[in-house]
Amino acid sequence: MKLKLVDGEQVIIRTRAHHRALLPALLNFLIVVMVMSFLLGYIARADQPAFIAHYHHIGVFLIWAGGLLALAFGTLKPLLAWANRMTYLTSHRVVQKNLIGAAQASVVPLGLLSEVQLKQSRLQAMSEAGDLFLLHGAYGQHQRTRLSNMPDAAHFQTVIAEELGQYRRHVAAQYASQAPAPGGYGEPRYA
Repeated sequence: MKLKLVDGEQVIIRTRAHHRALLPALLNFLIVVMVMSFLLGYIARADQPAFIAHYHHIGVFLIWAGGLLALAFGTLKPLLAWANRMTYLTSHRVVQKNLIGAAQASVVPLGLLSEVQLKQSRLQAMSEAGDLFLLHGAYGQHQRTRLSNMPDAAHFQTVIAEELGQYRRHVAAQYASQAPAPGGYGEPRYA
């Protein structure tokens, strides 16, 4: 599902989490396949006791069922979550939303954004990824939204800061063009 834009809004960046976020899913896949292969090979040996040989088909079923469950929850679920979650930076807001499924999007208007912080682990720094923390809110009620594993995080942080500055200049210019003359209280009531 595409992002719906308001009049005058443009998408600046459209991205998803860095592919490095898929490493745990890849490790889970490799370990599950390795363990399943070992167990299936072990249970199929000819020198097994009669009890194991007699119930061989149940053991094979249990190994496959456990392996498929581990693959579904440890590999497939994180892979689909990664592919489904998109992050947009527009000229008016930062949005994280799912393409399919829950429609609840995380929206941070640029007008409420006060600061963007970058945190990188050593592993993230090697791949130029990082976590961006958006501090936003009004009237002393600030919240922190985390954009996890953003690719080229330092550049993304810079672009958000540039868009925030441009947004504030645009709003200030718009306000200045509508403001009454200095020293006055608006239009006179009586002419």
